[in-house]
Amino acid sequence: MNKKISHVLRSLERRSEYEQKNYHKIHHDERMLAITKDTGIFYNVLLKIHKPKNILEIGTSTGYSTLWFADAMTRKNSKIITIEKNPKKIKNARKNFDKSGVSDMIEIKQGIAKDVLIQLSKSGKSHLREYFDFIFIDADKEEYSFYFDVCLPMLKKGGIIAADNIIFPRRFQKYIKKYLTHIHGIPHVESITVSIGNGQEISFKKK
Repeated sequence: MNKKISHVLRSLERRSEYEQKNYHKIHHDERMLAITKDTGIFYNVLLKIHKPKNILEIGTSTGYSTLWFADAMTRKNSKIITIEKNPKKIKNARKNFDKSGVSDMIEIKQGIAKDVLIQLSKSGKSHLREYFDFIFIDADKEEYSFYFDVCLPMLKKGGIIAADNIIFPRRFQKYIKKYLTHIHGIPHVESITVSIGNGQEISFKKK
């Protein structure tokens, strides 16, 4: 793993451990709410095998998952587009990307994910259609099905859409059940739930 990225990841993991121990003392807008370390390792290995050139991430937070993705991207002119609405988190994410030396490959789009995705999908009719190799969903759980539907046309054949929080926390189960029912009904998509971290849903676009 890239040493600069590894150093920043360890720093963010210490922050995550502190948040877990002091959860109620930290305002919601200041929490990392990041994927777990084992989830990061899982996607890092998966992407090194998949070898994506273009990634879309819905929910940047402070950039923890983004850095795991960035480390796995070795193709020339690789790019990550990541969406976040919280300006404080964007500021912290930029610092983390700068420290890791990966700022040039990451574009942060600030705004409500639903609105940003609609804008991307409109531009996708020209140059973003079937553009992304990997799309990661980790934002408002009640919008997961919408995110998936908007993102699917922007995903290449053979690409992957992954989603976090499929098993935990339990309070999201109403939305997750709706999401799983929805994507399992799409003929040209194959999905599997992986019990790593808070639970991951890996969906493969067959055509």
